[in-house]
Amino acid sequence: MWTGKIIPNDLRGHATNRANGWRARWHNLVTYDVFPEFSAKVRRLVYSPLGVLLLAAAVALLCGLLLHPRVLALCGGLLTVIAAGFCWPWLTVRGIRGSTAFAGERIVEGETVGATVSVVNHLPWPAWGLALRGGYDDTAGDTTASRVVRLGPIAARLRTVHRWNFTPPRRGDYPLHVPVLATGFPFGVWEAKRRVTVDKRLLVWPRTYPVGPVPRSDGDEMVEGHVARNKVGSTGDVLGVRPYRRGDSPRRIHWPQSARHDRLIVCELQTTARPVVQIVLDANPAIHSGRGSDSSREWAIRIAASFAKGWLEAGAQVGIVFHGVTISPASGVAQMNRILDSLARLPDDSSTPLSELLTAPACAGFRSGVQVVITTDRVEISVDRRHHDRRRWVMLSSAGFGSGDDAAKGGEPEPLASGLWLRIESAQRIPLLLRYGWSEAKHGS
Repeated sequence: MWTGKIIPNDLRGHATNRANGWRARWHNLVTYDVFPEFSAKVRRLVYSPLGVLLLAAAVALLCGLLLHPRVLALCGGLLTVIAAGFCWPWLTVRGIRGSTAFAGERIVEGETVGATVSVVNHLPWPAWGLALRGGYDDTAGDTTASRVVRLGPIAARLRTVHRWNFTPPRRGDYPLHVPVLATGFPFGVWEAKRRVTVDKRLLVWPRTYPVGPVPRSDGDEMVEGHVARNKVGSTGDVLGVRPYRRGDSPRRIHWPQSARHDRLIVCELQTTARPVVQIVLDANPAIHSGRGSDSSREWAIRIAASFAKGWLEAGAQVGIVFHGVTISPASGVAQMNRILDSLARLPDDSSTPLSELLTAPACAGFRSGVQVVITTDRVEISVDRRHHDRRRWVMLSSAGFGSGDDAAKGGEPEPLASGLWLRIESAQRIPLLLRYGWSEAKHGS
């Protein structure tokens, strides 16, 4: 007769969880990396051709000393290979000179431009295994992980020009870092590098999208003969009619309507006002989510560029304020180039908080138009009711651009929740929202 005890399922599961917990703690203890930087260097050395050859040379040396002297010849051969792997690349890069250039000066994200690299070989023998590294993608100067342009053999005493098509991954002033010519020929034991000169740089503008009409305000600057708007003025097309008021010009009297209503009726005309807009871009990385070209920070830059380009083409005066840059409102193609150039050169480490931007003289003293503030739902700022009527908030949702590691800190601030002009939940909806996302765009497009 079986007299054992029946263990409930919940107790069994609890025991299993405890065992798994102790097993996980023991695994973490025995695999804990005390010196991660040193371990990374050791791994790079061991798993490289140089590490394999050094290990083989050390084993051959021990065998030669302990077993038979003839094995020392193998050790000497391996050391000779290592020495040649260092000396040959070093001599190659000492005898070459390189320069690079782009075919254009300005392009937009996603466009392709021609690029060239010119290499002069002063050596009496050809140079093999050359590659152009660094500066053409966002690797923070790490040439080992950057984009590689492989070059063919460079003949002795000659200049060779290599051409390729370059599509920049995102906005910036290219090359982002100083490119280098590198070679590890013949054995790949060690890679020697030499910097190249940049003869012609390339400025990549942020990608832009069509936007809705300029938001209305009461602070437009009157400029006769420029942009007609659907606001009451003294020139332009007829907007409607109204009763005569003392001082109205007799030329504006609508005589058929006056006869029908038995009182004077005048026509209301458009105004030739030039709207004024100031764009405030919050580029502080601390309030943005995501990484690379798909981060909320890069999309905020594209939104600012779209507003600036679209409204300047519509005849408005547009200025912009962000980290270290203040461009006063102006109009024309030169102003558009100035704004897009500055956005293209915006550094990744800009850290000016939005509160400092809005309290700076350029923003706090802006009174003549509409102020569009582009930020995310991570920002924390107090409400300033004095600017409530002329300030428009564009808020990007951090959850729509980042991953789980970029969870938002803090709740949504009260001024954005109460006075929001445009909310952007994801990058996929940005083109539609910029065109039809606010009330004036819905009714004016």
